[in-house]
Amino acid sequence: MTQTIRRAPSRVSLSIDPGNAREFDLWQSTYSSLYEMNAESAASRASFRAGLTSFNLANVVIIEGYSSAETLKRTGRTIAQSSIDHIGVVVRLEGGFGLDIEGRAAEVHTGDVCFLDMTRPSALRASDYRSLTLVLPRNLLASQIADLDGLHGRILPKASPLNAMLTGHMRLLYAQAPSLDLPDAHAAARGAAALVAAFAGASADGRDMIAQAAASASLQACRRMIDANLHDRSLGPDLLCGKLGISRAKLYRIFEPLGGVRLYIQQRRLMRAYQIIVDPAQVRERISAIALRCGFSNVPAFNRAFRRAHGMSPSELRFASISAGRENIELTGDRAFRTIQRWLHGMDAVAA
Repeated sequence: MTQTIRRAPSRVSLSIDPGNAREFDLWQSTYSSLYEMNAESAASRASFRAGLTSFNLANVVIIEGYSSAETLKRTGRTIAQSSIDHIGVVVRLEGGFGLDIEGRAAEVHTGDVCFLDMTRPSALRASDYRSLTLVLPRNLLASQIADLDGLHGRILPKASPLNAMLTGHMRLLYAQAPSLDLPDAHAAARGAAALVAAFAGASADGRDMIAQAAASASLQACRRMIDANLHDRSLGPDLLCGKLGISRAKLYRIFEPLGGVRLYIQQRRLMRAYQIIVDPAQVRERISAIALRCGFSNVPAFNRAFRRAHGMSPSELRFASISAGRENIELTGDRAFRTIQRWLHGMDAVAA
């Protein structure tokens, strides 16, 4: 007799109360893999309050949160160090924020939906707020959106019918998340990605999907070329320029917002290694073999780079991923703060 084990998605809950400087520092540290976060002044830090409850639905994360006024900056350095390859769909249920996307300013108001590409720089200046955020791995959307690189900073106003439908789906997904078992979580993740892709593919007035950008010059084409050649130790500017038919100057301009092409390649290699290490089907593969598969010829250098990017060695990550229970785990305090980045990458919530 075969027994099917049905498990709920992992859950992380965090909150900090005003007047606790140590908790503010922990909150700031937690955000460091996502944004350089701060309050506007010392007085603001003293009165700062924030909290969130999040569910990981088969690598799609749904978060309800609140916070005092804050500033958030995602820079080239943050991007290169965090190895996070996700698209965020943000709904401000209360409050709003000013947004700077690579020099382009915009205002996001209560009820608006905003798309943020975590591989691109951005800066937010937020008032007190309550929000709902859907975070999706890029690979769930890449095959469904014609111009994924054009999504960064896009805003669906509250008055848009597409906004109402997408916001309604996100509210329902969050409400149902605690009761979803693992198969349903996978289905919900795929459904959420398809819905976002359908809405993102059309402009606000419902025109046809955005035309595919010129493959030889687009950031998306460069990304795909890099991902297809991560195993090749010669992967670098020369190889990319030759395959894509563009100049080095153009290639460097394309990747300047991401901290440079060489940093981006290393980030993708480290992310690929992470995915292989936590894959149960790859559990018997040696770490050294994984390093070679991902384009690293020097295993000690790979181990050092991996630890800098992910906060643990490849062997430690493998042990944690094998040991992680799949039950619904709610973490609070220091234990949860230390868990966020690995959990966002797809691991279940585990003790650090």
